[in-house]
Amino acid sequence: MKKVLIITYYWPPSGGPGVQRWLKFVKYFHQHGIEPIVVTVDEKKASYPVLDPALENEIPVGTRVFKTNSFEPLRIFSSFFKKEKVPYAGIPDRNKMSLAGKLSLYIRANYFIPDARKGWNKYAYKQCCSIIENEKIDCIVTTSPPHSTQLIGLKLQKKYGVKWIADLRDPWTDMYYYSKLHHNKRAKEKDSNLEKLVLSMADLITVTSNETKNLFAKKISGSEKIHIVTNGYDEADITTSSTNDKNNAFTIGFSGTISKEFGIETFLTCIKKHIDTQKNIHIQFVGNVEPALKNEIETILGSHASFTGYVSHKQAIHYSAKANVLLLVVPPGQDGKNSSTVPGKTFEYLSTQNPVICLAPPHSSAVEIIEQCDAGRGFTHDDEIGIGTYLNSLYENWASGKNIKINNTNFKQYERKTLAQQMAGIIKRLT
Repeated sequence: MKKVLIITYYWPPSGGPGVQRWLKFVKYFHQHGIEPIVVTVDEKKASYPVLDPALENEIPVGTRVFKTNSFEPLRIFSSFFKKEKVPYAGIPDRNKMSLAGKLSLYIRANYFIPDARKGWNKYAYKQCCSIIENEKIDCIVTTSPPHSTQLIGLKLQKKYGVKWIADLRDPWTDMYYYSKLHHNKRAKEKDSNLEKLVLSMADLITVTSNETKNLFAKKISGSEKIHIVTNGYDEADITTSSTNDKNNAFTIGFSGTISKEFGIETFLTCIKKHIDTQKNIHIQFVGNVEPALKNEIETILGSHASFTGYVSHKQAIHYSAKANVLLLVVPPGQDGKNSSTVPGKTFEYLSTQNPVICLAPPHSSAVEIIEQCDAGRGFTHDDEIGIGTYLNSLYENWASGKNIKINNTNFKQYERKTLAQQMAGIIKRLT
């Protein structure tokens, strides 16, 4: 067995997409000769946007998990917004912020580099040192965001010479909302330098998409040490809607967090046009919806839209399975580009075998995956004709009683057991 120290901020009972990747790797690593040891933050000290305690049941019995203290300035930051929560992905609308809120955002962006969760690092580092000094650790893995976690790996590598894999689930300085953080010149340079240092010093880098690999490869000399291990779906989580669960309306499902910056206005317009022609269409949002966007959706679609709120991971998959069509959105991002982002739910969408409509920038990795699996279609956010035509085709087939499920199993390449084997292979080759 190879002993691997996994350093991750997000861990059950935290919910949200940041938990799934390494929870599932840990779940299946023992089958591939890897003994994982996890260092994470104590949930009582963490700034977790959402909780999903049911995920704790997926941690294999006997897995050693060390939880540490943390200093969380993000809690102070959030208090400026009173009833409004800081979004899981992205930032609050600056134009709607109070003066105190804008000041807080400025402090967060310019005095907590690379992010406001860096207060966890010294506690995690101390715990990791203790483990490395008392165990024969073959390799350490730091997974981010928060990208401050990568700095723990940097220090441990320098002190112990331990093999280090930097797992970056998302871009760093190229993230779609990065420019809206309003870093000053000094802060931006510092953040960029930290990113390049991590990319240069890590023994191996793992990312979730080809486009993310290309982004990082431009910042270091060559891409030989960057490996793609996508996110995926867990066969144990798959749920099928029963024949007794048929929808009264043609139901479009969306799961996750969404805000106005995701750019779904044209899609809403397309749905409204279909409703106006007496088509029985309903869209269901499962998860956190920004209040301003929720008001806009209700204004445009009225009773043809519903909002379920945040639910557990397994419940979210059930809602996706019960829908007829699924909506996946990759935000436009900086300068209209955000092609490297592949939302974690992409693969769980695929596992339902419901057709997927993906709104994304040109050359999107998410669209590439969906179309390679022959599981739906991708469109730019403003392609009203393309979206409307495809939506109409799906609706007409559904209304005539045809089965619109995707009749192939191309998605099975993204099963978590397979991906855990792939990651285990990378670890073994490095050690």
